Amino acid sequence: MERYYTDKGLISKGSCLNVQDTDGKFSLLLPTTDLPETKGAPSTQAKTVLTDNSVTEVEGLQTNAQKTYTFNYHRDNIRQLNKYAGKNLTFLERNTDNTGEKFTGSFQYGRSAIAVDGIAQGQIFLTVGSADNKPIDDVRDLMKKTSIITTPLSDVYLAVSGKHEITVETDPAEATIAVTSSATAIATATITGKKLVITGVAKGFCMVELVTSTVGEASSYRTIAVEVTA
Repeated sequence: MERYYTDKGLISKGSCLNVQDTDGKFSLLLPTTDLPETKGAPSTQAKTVLTDNSVTEVEGLQTNAQKTYTFNYHRDNIRQLNKYAGKNLTFLERNTDNTGEKFTGSFQYGRSAIAVDGIAQGQIFLTVGSADNKPIDDVRDLMKKTSIITTPLSDVYLAVSGKHEITVETDPAEATIAVTSSATAIATATITGKKLVITGVAKGFCMVELVTSTVGEASSYRTIAVEVTA
């Protein structure tokens, strides 16, 4: 079973859009709330024959229409999309029953005017270059699992010299976590095993990034916004 993360660090078993890695396997790009059609219906042309009083239809061209996906417009999702936006890639849509569709293309994204339960929504606009003629009946051999953090991570507010400590759980449990601070002059971040410690240094703002990795699996990235007050 593939592992998926959401903005709250929980596991979601819904449909998803995946991207092909350099090893040929597909790893999670983002969980999505919907999967649009891969191909439009073929056009038809009327066919008439002088010796036949009926009109028949013949199959014409089939279009690879632009695909639109909806996702939670969250900082971590935006960072993930920025790694791939505008590039020509191979994608795999995975359905909940492990069937899937493979196609090539490139995408851009933006924020929509809709919010769900207070969370802004975004849309991925993917222009399809080519698509397989037939769907894949079982995509599990094509997939690479993604190591994730399952602990909800909230923004942190600290005083100078104040500390924020949290135990960060992962799936799989043996995954390792690397942590960096975007401004160590504002706040430092260290992790020992699974215990994360963020320490305020000086007044200001910074980001703490956590990278979760396991041998043979794709890595995932999470961030914590830190504000240090005087």
